[in-house]
Amino acid sequence: MNNLVQFIYESGICLAVLFALYWLILRKETYFRLNRFYLLGTLAFSCILPLVNVGVSVLAPEAGSSRIIPPLVEAIRMPELRTMEVSAPLKGWQPLILVLYLTGSLFLMARTILGILRVLMLKKEGRRVRQDAYSIVYLKQEIAPFSFFRTIFLQEALSEDPDKNPIIHHEMIHIWQGHTYDNIFVEFFLALFWFNPFMWLLKAALRNTHEYLADHGAIQKTTGLATYQSLLLKQISGLSPLPATNSFNSTVKKRIKMMHRNNPCLMAKLKPLLVVPVLTCLTLLFACNENEPFLEQAESAKPFVEEDDLQKEPFSAEEEVFYIVEEMPTFNGDEPAQEFRKFIAQHLEYPESAAENGIEGRVIVQFAVDKDGKVVDAVVVRGVDQALDQEALRVVNSSPEWIPGRQRGQAVKVLFTFPINFILP
Repeated sequence: MNNLVQFIYESGICLAVLFALYWLILRKETYFRLNRFYLLGTLAFSCILPLVNVGVSVLAPEAGSSRIIPPLVEAIRMPELRTMEVSAPLKGWQPLILVLYLTGSLFLMARTILGILRVLMLKKEGRRVRQDAYSIVYLKQEIAPFSFFRTIFLQEALSEDPDKNPIIHHEMIHIWQGHTYDNIFVEFFLALFWFNPFMWLLKAALRNTHEYLADHGAIQKTTGLATYQSLLLKQISGLSPLPATNSFNSTVKKRIKMMHRNNPCLMAKLKPLLVVPVLTCLTLLFACNENEPFLEQAESAKPFVEEDDLQKEPFSAEEEVFYIVEEMPTFNGDEPAQEFRKFIAQHLEYPESAAENGIEGRVIVQFAVDKDGKVVDAVVVRGVDQALDQEALRVVNSSPEWIPGRQRGQAVKVLFTFPINFILP
């Protein structure tokens, strides 16, 4: 649930920002191909970016810092675990929101599937005429001309009408440029983000862009702009197009206005460059996470922890503890940075008391893997709340045995630290 909420939240913000940029600087320009791929790229970028995790290291403080270097922090630090990977208990309103979201998604997905099935039925009902690269289906019912993949649907009354040629040219542009694939792609994302008003605006903007592209190509094959516009006005009739089809007579007023727009000036050609800083900011905001540096063994690069953060000293001075050994301990037969992290993610539970009170934060646990491969001496070196601290200790102490580390052929005790970041949705 946490993963889904986080993904939808970040994707929705990216979608809103990128579409707002299109609306402000690209909507009225005649970069039709650029606008098409920008809108499609907006959907792809908004869904991929929240899944990307780019680590940004922060340098440790200088050796002259006022902090101290207690022995217990000189340990192997494993990657932080964020509780978005853990199922926190659902609050009372969350199941209702989830049901509402899934209901809307399933409804729109079903609408798209039924629309495609309806087009396939129309294809069987009409009279089909095959051409080299496409087919024309003539229908007896009154319907607006539209295309679907490599099939053009026209009224039977247009079969002998000379006006059908510009219409066919228009629909052929849709076919050659693969606009049906765009429509299906958008319908899929609409089912995911139906609650976001910018998703509906993006769908309409992409439809308009498809028509601008088809108009531009069709005008070049007709007797002139005035003739084509007259034909466009004559075709404002028939059934509304289905969700995944391209209709000849949609948004007629906007299309006629766009036909009269001049080519962009030099300053207008530079507008698309504004996309670069916006994409950079979104990447820094959602894809870059601050990672604490791995602890180094050199004296000049030892990590620092404030003295107040140390709750207790878990190791005796007589016991020899290693931080880097020739053969490091392994967990489940592989690197602990990955495998132990998976184990924690699978067994960690967000404490109900902390979730109800909205408590979140980072808990840093330190533990050792002894000569027998057992996890021992687990202690919280930086805590947040008693419930979160206890849960972090519980799951670390429940670890199965490791394969112990070895130094000069002898099994030895090795120290680790493990940050766990508890975050509520």
